[in-house]
Amino acid sequence: MNKLKVAGKNIPRYDLPDKAVGTAKFAADVTAAQPLVGLILRSPLPYARIVSINTEEATKIPGVRSVLTSNDCPPHRFGLEIKDMCWLARDGYVRYIGDPIAAVAAESLDAAQAALDSIKVRYEALEPVVDPLKARDGKGPLVHKDWKKVGLGPYGEGNIIGRYEMAMGDVGAAMEKADHIFEHTFQTPYAHSGYIEPHACTAEPGADGKITIWTTTQAPFVIREQVAEALGIPLAKVKVIPTEIGGGFGGKIHSFFEHIIALLALKSSRVVRHEMTREDDHNGVSPRQGLRIHLKTGVSSDGKILARESDVIVDHGAYGPGAPTQASSRIPMFTSCYNIPDCSVTMASVYTNGPICGSVRGPCGPQCFFATEVHLDIIARELGIDPLEIRQKNAIRKGDTGLFGTQKDDGMLKVLESIAKEGNWGETIETNVDLEGTSWKLGRGLAVSFWRGSGGASACTARLNADGSVQLLSGSVNLTGATTSMCQIAAEMMDIDFEQVSFDSGDTDTAPESIHAAGSMLTRSMGAAVIVAVDDLKEKIRVVAAEKLEAAPDDLKIDRGRVSSISTPERSMSLSEVAKAAPGITGYIMGQGETQAPAFCPIYTAQIAEVAVNPDSGEVKVLRLVCSQDVGFAMNPISVVGQMEGGMLQGIGLALMEEQPRDEAGNIYGGTFHEYLLPTSLDVPELKAVMVENKADDTPYGMRGVGEPPILAAPAAIMNAIADAVGTRFFEIPVGPHHICEAIRKESGT
Repeated sequence: MNKLKVAGKNIPRYDLPDKAVGTAKFAADVTAAQPLVGLILRSPLPYARIVSINTEEATKIPGVRSVLTSNDCPPHRFGLEIKDMCWLARDGYVRYIGDPIAAVAAESLDAAQAALDSIKVRYEALEPVVDPLKARDGKGPLVHKDWKKVGLGPYGEGNIIGRYEMAMGDVGAAMEKADHIFEHTFQTPYAHSGYIEPHACTAEPGADGKITIWTTTQAPFVIREQVAEALGIPLAKVKVIPTEIGGGFGGKIHSFFEHIIALLALKSSRVVRHEMTREDDHNGVSPRQGLRIHLKTGVSSDGKILARESDVIVDHGAYGPGAPTQASSRIPMFTSCYNIPDCSVTMASVYTNGPICGSVRGPCGPQCFFATEVHLDIIARELGIDPLEIRQKNAIRKGDTGLFGTQKDDGMLKVLESIAKEGNWGETIETNVDLEGTSWKLGRGLAVSFWRGSGGASACTARLNADGSVQLLSGSVNLTGATTSMCQIAAEMMDIDFEQVSFDSGDTDTAPESIHAAGSMLTRSMGAAVIVAVDDLKEKIRVVAAEKLEAAPDDLKIDRGRVSSISTPERSMSLSEVAKAAPGITGYIMGQGETQAPAFCPIYTAQIAEVAVNPDSGEVKVLRLVCSQDVGFAMNPISVVGQMEGGMLQGIGLALMEEQPRDEAGNIYGGTFHEYLLPTSLDVPELKAVMVENKADDTPYGMRGVGEPPILAAPAAIMNAIADAVGTRFFEIPVGPHHICEAIRKESGT
């Protein structure tokens, strides 16, 4: 690896100039001839039966070109994995605040808004389901009265979308041998993705019934599939063109509104564009699931974990797109950092009258490790064992067997070793510090995490241009800096400058179908396809050059933009000359690369947080956050560090401020960034991102996914640091000043 010229180097993202000067085209920047404005009427109630809808006045407003209700929509149900969704409350019910009821398209925003305001809807309010525990236990009303028709997940019934369980060993027998048994219950809320750019799209109908959609998406092929399913038309009749993305974090994978705007366009025979308001985006697009986690762990007196039972409820909201996979694939996380030979995890994904939940950076991960790492920290403190020591004692090692299979390496031990050094764990810190003229209490906390580095099938083409440059084309969109890494791989393999490689996402009609930009899997998965495509390209280059140089293809090498004979170096030609000669010999040169999903590789992180707590006001300042992460191989170190720092900062938000709370009446709050608080520049502590390069097997250059892991352990590390500072534990996040003040008052008996 020491001879690498482009791979592993700090390369600025190639898309930065357009974004810096404002020429990058986002979904709201798409221009079209005389577009109509599309708006969607959404439910103001969490659960209700629609008694009647009257659109007569809306259709009479000047400039209104189309008004949609369920009567104008396809009758069939649709949805990812579970077919529980229907068009515009066609089954007569709305199930969350923001559930679409009707849609309009008009010549102007004013006309569209007037039409929306004039639609008269009569509701019969119903008792909402707001408690996930009651939903699992069959108490209260049903969110879907016709649940038998929607095809729930395994053992699903009533409000239970699916039940999942994994177990290993004999948990009961191991618990009986334990010297101590600890039990705790943890709760986490809904949390929005927090991206800057709200959802937006433009839909253009064709004379042949084909619909073209420009949208801000992480997954153009997923949008194509879901829109086609909802409309009941062939995939070839839907073309999706991804625009630049102003942040996604998982919230821009699925179709939450594109199918509605597409139908408006088809019905009106006009281009229709729609931009979500911030309130609609917060209510109508998938937040992070709320989890209820009960842990029971048996340990020996010296801190060895003997057994663990985990009982988890996932609140997936009113509909279940992706719920079975979201739940079942996360089960191993609850035991994956440690060698626990006797363990079990039961998980139920449930319906409530909340927003449709889905993937948000590290789905279910921050919630899981908030619970497991605070739980273990309590155990360590109760037994008088150092928190780092108990983690090292129980760390999963190469060859150990867990719920995810046999451990492939010692990544967990490596990040613990790194964090101990980089986080100065062995050094004593003061218990108090003077900040702003007030005495604050100091605390330090440690937490670790695991991520199941998965992947997906990918495809890519690599084209040699006439000037000797290389152009990559794939259906994976430009997000997280991964496409810059793809160009680095190609440049390294071709032995050309980075600037001679470009990447294009194309659209669903022209680009090879590939993995979406999510799940910390794009660089690994797409990187494999790029390698195959460039290898194929190089082989075809040699065939053409062999003809011109009168040499055998196996005798040719490609370096520094030229093809030359190994045995007779004076015989050579430039890549540009090869490209220009190709049409008369083999045809234009294009390499093809298709790869299946790579095997998973574990990704471990360890984080240390240092905090200051004002015991009078309850305010918390995160002073320092250190993250040691097993990145495998950092293809672009500055990009990797950026991902790590961003994830750490989002973890601060989840710990201290981010939530979409729901009251007993089912009302959801946090609909704007005035209410839904995100960390700002004033909240950024000293961040230290430490890359542990422990190369993975069977993956390009030994890379591991990097985007999601850095958020996972941060909330737990911060919660453990707060407990270290004030001596009080918290079992729900986020923790605000009022929580801390109340806890301190209870502790002091005042």
